[in-house]
Amino acid sequence: MRSILFGIAASVGCILTCLVFLYWNPYSSDPPEPGTVRALTYMLILPACLGLVASALRSRLLMYAAFAWSLPCGLYLGVAAIPSYFNVFLVLLALYLVAAAGFKPLPRFRRSGRMR
Repeated sequence: MRSILFGIAASVGCILTCLVFLYWNPYSSDPPEPGTVRALTYMLILPACLGLVASALRSRLLMYAAFAWSLPCGLYLGVAAIPSYFNVFLVLLALYLVAAAGFKPLPRFRRSGRMR
């Protein structure tokens, strides 16, 4: 159960942190460029949505995929300026890993419908 909560927290936290980065950035008063919005959507928000699906399905593979997909951009934003509010991305990446490691495989079903 904790792993599901960690996965949901990482995914929702990533989406909220991206929204703060784009629209309420304390370090910039300029509006975000369309390319920036597109890049963050593809590199962080879509993997966060995948993380929500992985949490709902308790899929270790999907959660690892969400982690791997968001790792390059999350590392860049988390390490680019230390200390910064956006170092939260590093914590969120760690939560993806903790959630994936905690998921137990679901029991497999035979064709007859019984569990092994």
